[in-house]
Amino acid sequence: MARRMSAMVRRRRDGHVAFDLDVVHAGVVAEALEQTRAVLLGEEPPVTGGAAEAASGAEAVGGPDDEFDAIVAGLDMPTTGEDGTGRADVGADERPDDPVLRRLLPDASLDDEATAAEFRRLAGTGVRDAKVAAIDSVLADLVTLRRQEGGVVVDPGRAAAWLTALNDCRLALGTLLAVGEDDDLHGELDAYEAEIVAEAVAAGEGDDVVVDPAGSERALRAYRIAVYDFLSALLEMLVRALDR
Repeated sequence: MARRMSAMVRRRRDGHVAFDLDVVHAGVVAEALEQTRAVLLGEEPPVTGGAAEAASGAEAVGGPDDEFDAIVAGLDMPTTGEDGTGRADVGADERPDDPVLRRLLPDASLDDEATAAEFRRLAGTGVRDAKVAAIDSVLADLVTLRRQEGGVVVDPGRAAAWLTALNDCRLALGTLLAVGEDDDLHGELDAYEAEIVAEAVAAGEGDDVVVDPAGSERALRAYRIAVYDFLSALLEMLVRALDR
């Protein structure tokens, strides 16, 4: 996904940032945002595209067959912790059980549990709310992008929200994938794609295949890798654009 895309983010002379995303890439970003938002709030992920309208207060664009909603598939981010309980413990004195939530809301101190607990009690909810606000801001921009069919321009302050939201989505996915420094995610994805293409060709279905994340655990991992790769590239483009 990321290896095929050209520059999608650019800084304009007036300092604003332009995002040129097609319906596929916009849908993938919205899906990742909605599921990360649900993780932060301990809620069930909304139906694809629904949170975007909810975030902006806008009416839905398109009907049930809207390509924006139909083209993406679920990342299936768990909304319960390792012990099966919900994640609505943000801001509590105790550390969250779930590794994804711990990655999104890290301890203020790794060496002093009392200090970390006090920070969670005093600031945990505020940190979470700021992250959710950044996600809602980007979801609203994506609704505008849908209506403008391909592009949206944001001011520097709103671009900072994009940075926060995209980075949180990437952190959540990286935790689910247990990404390590030496992991070859491109190689893993290439091998999987080569296998499913070979299977499709052997079955007479041609070589134009799409990874179905609901097909198997391996397919879900491959889909998450593709989205992680795309978000990483998009984030890098945004950082480069803001640095100019």
